[in-house]
Amino acid sequence: MNRLAALVLVLTASGLHAHSLHQSTAEAEYNAQTKKLEVSLTVFINDLELALIRHSERLMSLEKTPAAELDKQILSYLAKMFVVTDAAGKVSKIEWVGRQVDGDAGKDGDPTVTLFFTIPLPQGVADAALQHAVLCDLFKDQANLLHLRDGLKKTELQFTTPNTTRNLGP
Repeated sequence: MNRLAALVLVLTASGLHAHSLHQSTAEAEYNAQTKKLEVSLTVFINDLELALIRHSERLMSLEKTPAAELDKQILSYLAKMFVVTDAAGKVSKIEWVGRQVDGDAGKDGDPTVTLFFTIPLPQGVADAALQHAVLCDLFKDQANLLHLRDGLKKTELQFTTPNTTRNLGP
């Protein structure tokens, strides 16, 4: 058994992701002045750590991993799992802003962290598409909710396996 498989087995057996709810929530607002989609994505800490362990093939912890290394791995994971493309299919690069551990526990009593990032969209969201597969690689029942604001227009989108890609515009 390789080291990663053994590590995941130990973490799983220890109840690292013992909660029954597999959901993330995100708020995204298109800033017409900066031409960027501003995103805050809230996930359970245990789920994020497990995803980062699998993605990086090393032990990752919000408490123990140096901040710069952790942020780099989060950004790398997001670049693979939260992908915005324009009308021509060009992928927009995520720009990391930061993260904040939330003071209150999530719906199942598990702590959460909110990730903040922006995505340049010079043409706006009307012709953009989002693949939001965050944590879908871990949980078959993962549901990712997105509340999108573009000026006065508000949209709510849900992403689940296998429907992880949706158009952001009308």
